[in-house]
Amino acid sequence: MSLFSLIQGEMVEVDRRLKQTLADENSLVRQVSDYLEQASGKRLRPALVLLAGQFGPQQSLENLVSVAAAVEMIHMATLVHDDVIDDADVRRGLPAVRTRFSNPVAVLTGDFLFARAFQLFAMTGRPDILSLAAEVVYVMCTGEIAQHLDQGRVATEIGYWRRIEAKTGYFLEASCRLGAMAANASDTVVEVLGQYGHHIGLAYQVVDDVLDWVADPEKLGKAVGEDIQAGIYTLPIIAALADPTFGPTLAQLLAEDHPSVEAVRNVLVESGALNQARERAREHIEKALQVLETLPPGNARSALQDVAEFIMARDH
Repeated sequence: MSLFSLIQGEMVEVDRRLKQTLADENSLVRQVSDYLEQASGKRLRPALVLLAGQFGPQQSLENLVSVAAAVEMIHMATLVHDDVIDDADVRRGLPAVRTRFSNPVAVLTGDFLFARAFQLFAMTGRPDILSLAAEVVYVMCTGEIAQHLDQGRVATEIGYWRRIEAKTGYFLEASCRLGAMAANASDTVVEVLGQYGHHIGLAYQVVDDVLDWVADPEKLGKAVGEDIQAGIYTLPIIAALADPTFGPTLAQLLAEDHPSVEAVRNVLVESGALNQARERAREHIEKALQVLETLPPGNARSALQDVAEFIMARDH
C-alpha cells in the first residue's frame, strides 16, 4: 500500500493545481516549471497538509488542495534558491536549475514560485493561513542566514537544533497546522498536529544529515559528504568532536584546507556519532508518535504514524 494511499485522490488534485498554477505565457517559465516537475521529490509537505486536513470538517476541499499546492511551491522555491546559495550543481540526481539554466533564471524562478504560492494562500480568504505562510518563509530565511554565518565553523549543538528547527522543523510543523486550519479543525487539533510536525521535521533533518555520510549517492541524488565540503557541520560532526577519543583526530581533519571525506566518514563511523545522531532522530519520532495518541484513532492517524516511521527508515 502506498504511504499516501488515503489521500491519493487529493494528491492528484494537488498535482493538477500545481501544473495549472505554474502554467505561464512566458515560454522560459513554462520550460523551467516543466523541468522542476521532473525533479520533484516525495511531496511530503503537501501530503502532510492533506493528512492533517482529515481531522477537520473539510468544509472546503478547494482550500485544502490550494494550501497543499502552495506549500509544495514554497518548498520548490527554497530548493531552487538554496542551490544558488550553495553553488550546487545537482538536485535529486538531475542538474540543478541554476546548472540547467543559469543563476539569474534560478533566482527569478524561486521568486515566481513564492509569488504564485502566496496567490494561492490569498485565494483561501483566510488571513490566518496567509499570516502563517508568511511566517514560515521568514523563519526559514533566518535559519538559512544562520547556516550561512556558521559556514566553515562548528556550531554548538544548541545552535544546530535552532538552525534545523528554523530550516526544516518549522516548515513541517506549519504544513500540518495549515492543513488542519484549512479544514477548520479545532485549535486543540491544530496544536497537536503542529507538535507532531515539529518533531518529525527535526527527525527528518537529522536523518538527512546522517544520510549525507552513508547513503548511496545515486539514491541520494548528490555526492556523499557534500555538507562538509560546503563547510556545514551537522550533528554527527558535533557529536564526534565531543568524543574525547575521536574528537582531536576529527578536529585535525577539519582544520585541513580540503578535508578528506573518506577520513571524516571513518571517524564518524568508528566513534558511533552516526548512530548517536540516529538515536536523537528516533527520540523525536517517538515524541511525534506519542502526540498522535491524543488524536482520534482511524486511517488518518495511522497514516501519520506511517509517515513518522518512513522518515526514520528512509535511505535517501
